[in-house]
Amino acid sequence: MAIPLPAVTWRLRQTRLPRLRGRCAACAAASTFDPTGRFRVNANGKTIDVWLLLRCQGCGQVRKVTVVERSPLRSIDPALLRRYRYHDNDPGLVAEVLLAAPLHQRNRLTVDWEGAWVLDADPIPGWPGRPVTVRVELVAAIPVRPLRLVADGLGISRAAAERLRADGMIRSSTRLDTRTSSGFSFTLDDPGPG
Repeated sequence: MAIPLPAVTWRLRQTRLPRLRGRCAACAAASTFDPTGRFRVNANGKTIDVWLLLRCQGCGQVRKVTVVERSPLRSIDPALLRRYRYHDNDPGLVAEVLLAAPLHQRNRLTVDWEGAWVLDADPIPGWPGRPVTVRVELVAAIPVRPLRLVADGLGISRAAAERLRADGMIRSSTRLDTRTSSGFSFTLDDPGPG
C-alpha cells in the first residue's frame, strides 16, 4: 500500500482589478488604463449606450470604452437590465464587464494582470528532504502560467523552476508552461544533495 505524500495548498487571489492596455487618444501613446469604477449611461427610452470609464496612467484623461452600443432596450432581457444597474457603479459589475472579451475586442484593449494578484504560499514542511504534493487553488480566474506560480511559491527564479521541471523534480498532469485560469497540482521531489 502506497503511503500518500504530504500535501500543501497554495492560493492565488486577486488583490485589485486588472489594468487595461491600449492606445490613448489624448496623449497619442500606448498606455495603461486604470478602471475608475464608474459607468456612463445614455438611454433615450428606446436605445441604450453604456461605457466603462478608464483613466490613462500617462496623461490622466478619462477614456470611455463601449460596453453596450445603441442597443434597443427591447433587445435586452429585462432581468438582465435589472441586474445590470450601471447607474449604481456596482464593483462586481465593473469587474465582470472589465474582464469580458467583447469589451477588449471592440475597444482594442488587452488585460494586464501584473500586480493584481498575490500567491499565498505557505512554506513546504520537510522540503527539500522528501517529496510533497502541492495543490494550487485559483480563488479568482486569473490567467497565469503555472510554472510562474511554482517559482513564486518556492521563492526561486522561473529559470530555476524550469530546470527542476526539465530534470523531472516537478511533475504535473497540467501543462506548466501554458496559461491557465483554473487550479492545478504538482509533485515536488527532493532535489538531493548539492
